[in-house]
Amino acid sequence: MTVNQTIFDLDPDSLTGPLGAHHHARFTGQGAELLVHFATTPKGMDADQHHSPLEAQARQRGWSLLTIVAQAGHDFRADAVIGFFDRCVDGAIFDQFEQTLFYGDEDGGYAALCYALSAPGARIVSVTPKAAAQPPQARYLPESKNLAVASRLIWLHDPTSADAMKPDEAAQVLTTRFLAPEAEARLLRYGVFWTLLEGAMGGGVAPSAIYKGLRARRDDQRYIRRLLALCKPADRQARAAVIAGSYAARSGHPRYRETYRKLIEAHDLKGFMPI
Repeated sequence: MTVNQTIFDLDPDSLTGPLGAHHHARFTGQGAELLVHFATTPKGMDADQHHSPLEAQARQRGWSLLTIVAQAGHDFRADAVIGFFDRCVDGAIFDQFEQTLFYGDEDGGYAALCYALSAPGARIVSVTPKAAAQPPQARYLPESKNLAVASRLIWLHDPTSADAMKPDEAAQVLTTRFLAPEAEARLLRYGVFWTLLEGAMGGGVAPSAIYKGLRARRDDQRYIRRLLALCKPADRQARAAVIAGSYAARSGHPRYRETYRKLIEAHDLKGFMPI
């Protein structure tokens, strides 16, 4: 896409720098489409040391990238972060882009819902957003009247997450059980992350494409182990056998074949065939 002259003339330094003691903003690129990413550092890393893992792929797609980084243990409700978006509004920063997409997962997903209000007509991808206490008289809140200014709202909802937000009625909701925590890392690992963001930035997201991609979880040992851990209660042993047996049959993994055998023997499960 041809770069707008106004975007070419944007000073990256005006959108890059510390936002108080625990947050940092970084702008890269000169594309006419802007991805606003809310990211949290690993524990022990300062916000200004974080470099978005999305930067190279955003550049490859010709997108500009504005990353708002929170140090681990901090959300995105700090006064300095709110003030940053106030300045973006006052300077009509987001008006200089042909399209703006706000994205985040978990705490960042909540932030994406909040701060998209600063760019009416923007698009939002909120992945397993965490519910948070809403400070009184705050300017940026994920209320229906504020979310209504977005031109597209895609919400990945994990109903198994204890602190999951209830999706807004206006959202395109994709139910993704057991995706949180570390939802972004899982989407990247299953190869559906960029399908999701490209669809949101472009013509739309086909739920079938996301759900088809998420089927890769069936061959992810970490996902299988998580499901088995949830099946420890006595009344879920048959379900555990189905999970272990199905994975063993597909992968040939001896550990899960043995788990399956022990489950059907220990609990005298009827109707289960040897693998």
